Amino acid sequence: MSKSPPETPADAAAVDAAAPAALHVPDVVVGWVQAGPLDDTQRDAFNRARALVREALQRELPGFAWSFPFLRRRDLGTGGAEAEPVDLLDAGVTERRVAGWDFALVVTATDLRARFRPFALATPAQALDTAALSMARIDPGVRDSGMTDAERTERMGHRLAALALHAFGHLNGLDHELREDAVMHAPRSPSDLDLSSLSFTEPNRSEIEAELHDVADPRMEEETAFERLSDAAFVVKAVLLNWADIADTVVQIRPWRFPFQLSKLTTAAFSTLVVLVMTAEAWDLGTRQPLALVGALSAVAIVGTSAYLVRKQGLLARRHGQARTEQQVVQAVSILLALGLGMSTTWGLLFGTTLVLRTLFFDAPILDGWAASLGHPVGHDDVLAFAGFVAALGLGVGALGGSFEDQTYFRHVAYVDEET
Repeated sequence: MSKSPPETPADAAAVDAAAPAALHVPDVVVGWVQAGPLDDTQRDAFNRARALVREALQRELPGFAWSFPFLRRRDLGTGGAEAEPVDLLDAGVTERRVAGWDFALVVTATDLRARFRPFALATPAQALDTAALSMARIDPGVRDSGMTDAERTERMGHRLAALALHAFGHLNGLDHELREDAVMHAPRSPSDLDLSSLSFTEPNRSEIEAELHDVADPRMEEETAFERLSDAAFVVKAVLLNWADIADTVVQIRPWRFPFQLSKLTTAAFSTLVVLVMTAEAWDLGTRQPLALVGALSAVAIVGTSAYLVRKQGLLARRHGQARTEQQVVQAVSILLALGLGMSTTWGLLFGTTLVLRTLFFDAPILDGWAASLGHPVGHDDVLAFAGFVAALGLGVGALGGSFEDQTYFRHVAYVDEET
């Protein structure tokens, strides 16, 4: 790994000019990481994009002192035809923490590996305050061989700038816009980026300003009032101060999609459901459980499986001796809540499916025969207890199946907000 100064004198002057002019002006640092080599045209377009992003953010959000440091990581994005987004995100997170940046944009010439779309131009991760961007598909010269080098550089730079601003908007919780020239319009192809005005709408601008004021405030670890707090008290205080950011990050992750994206987890869970629903002994055991006990068992299953998968899949890996930070707490709590909601969604699907199967295939005489030890006909509470019992057991077995998911894929599902 090598760190390089800005590549042109003009760029260096612009970075210096972006330094805080007055102490009362909130400082926001957006770091750029070049992952792997770029050819001459790509490098020129990269420099142009950085200049356009700098100009856009200073114009659109003038109430902040912007800094745009740059470094090069030669060891990234060179392992094959496609780059794993989570590897680039990990590198961006590392550089952001070490340098104290607020955000990191990692740019590679390699195609990003898409999991849910034919291709991905960018993969923002609000939980990590980092986005990975690819230049592989935004070169207009691929389809128009008659373009001059200057025209190719300018258009590719504009596309990368539009992509970077779009990803930056996601890192600050912005949703998509329908207007084709809006920064937050979702591009369906690289050519859609040509339409971007590199400007945020007024509602977007207000929302991002509010978010950036929180980002620019001094971190808890930087204030002497919090230095003596125990780790537990530090975490509680950080959550209370950042609960809105945590909720917004969880929404961006969309944990309700997890059961449909983690196939091994879902297959194991529903296989368990089928076996239990078709077994008389399971009905006998499940219907005899008090509803309160089933509720407690379900809560334990959700919390336990979430904690198990977080550890098994390395979602919150922390280096030994790493200092505690407010940002780290927010990210960890967001991931834990998102996974907990994902497991809760799986539990709900198992519970609902059990009730549907009971309605479709199991009439009262069958259930009364299977649960004869109850001493009374199987009622609604008994069926609810059985459905919760099945959902809790199915969730436990599903977590074991989820532990066999490829770790890179699992972390992609947990971290990446969208494949732009």
